Amino acid sequence: MKNGPCFNIFCWIFQILVWITLVLTIVFYIKDISSKIIFLILFISSYITYIILELCSAISKYLCNITSENGIYEKIGAYFRSNPIFKFYCECYHYSVRSRRVRSGKGPTHRVTKRVRVVSHRETFLFPYYSARDVSGLFYLNCDEALLPKKRFIELDIFDEINFADAISYYDYQTAKENFWMRNRFRDRYFHFDESRYIPGLEQKNLVSITNNRNSCCVNFWAYFFCILITFAEIYKFYYNSICIRQTYRIRKIVSTRYLLNQNIYQDFIPKIDLITQQYDFRMADYNYINNDFQLITPTPEELEKAKIYQNKIPDYKISSGGGEIHAGVVLDDPSYSNYDLNKPPESFISIPGNIELNNDQINRDGTPPPGFGQPGFNFNNNNNMKENSQLEDLNKR
Repeated sequence: MKNGPCFNIFCWIFQILVWITLVLTIVFYIKDISSKIIFLILFISSYITYIILELCSAISKYLCNITSENGIYEKIGAYFRSNPIFKFYCECYHYSVRSRRVRSGKGPTHRVTKRVRVVSHRETFLFPYYSARDVSGLFYLNCDEALLPKKRFIELDIFDEINFADAISYYDYQTAKENFWMRNRFRDRYFHFDESRYIPGLEQKNLVSITNNRNSCCVNFWAYFFCILITFAEIYKFYYNSICIRQTYRIRKIVSTRYLLNQNIYQDFIPKIDLITQQYDFRMADYNYINNDFQLITPTPEELEKAKIYQNKIPDYKISSGGGEIHAGVVLDDPSYSNYDLNKPPESFISIPGNIELNNDQINRDGTPPPGFGQPGFNFNNNNNMKENSQLEDLNKR
């Protein structure tokens, strides 16, 4: 997405500040004024900050990823064929007190203590599923809107949205997440958990060239970088924005752990793509993935009953049948659908504020580790913290 107004204001402030401090530094050096070193330091610090801000701007990311019309259609086709990944990652760790003696100049030595994070266990888990389908709908590069006002480029933002096709798949996912927590949460005193869903290789910011012979040689990263060095980046952005329009597109995937998504009930989800500059025959296999190594297990009535609580988490995608300005195959968003909250603890865990031993982390609702998951040498109380604090006090007294 575009940088916000505050970010743009900061870029302008620092660019003007660089100009002012540079002029004052030159004037003070010419007149040999004693405070010239202060303005030199201000110039260097503001110049470095200005460069960092401009390199972190959205324009630099677009200019690093320029492609053609044909190239963007090939990218979108590759994203259609890519299978989503669900990943859990955790680190179990504790803090150890380390000390060493240091000497300050020629004086006596003194002891320095510090707390060091020691990771005792890591685990990465990729959630398996049986079938996946792309339900992104029509992709249409909006060249008409760009060429009418004589624009040359389209800033295309591509996002991913990965969901489950049915409640039982969501239930399987939550069960796998809870099992992951249960087998790792109590291995050590502290527990860090990350959860991610992504499409491999997806590039969010793309700058698409829609003209063949009129492309400007100034629209590239090195031209922008040169303008940064001579402190004219904000002026360059005026030119850049004058030849670009913006467009967004969302790659949508649904997965299922218990059902085959290319059966007739899911045929309405077949995505459609309108290729303007080339012909590409997308087969059914391009939109569907089947994991033949996955053991498909039919859900039991008990599992289906438990999965009902996740029914409101399943997105209800609707495909336009055409008419008006909406093309056939466009996916209509359902605003009532609530996105999944990543890194939220499973239902059997809850955060207890103020718990010193677990550092405000999630523990079981009853305040105890589950049966059979207590690790050797780990005490589920505050004794370890008290012992560690006493070690710090003893070392500081020495």
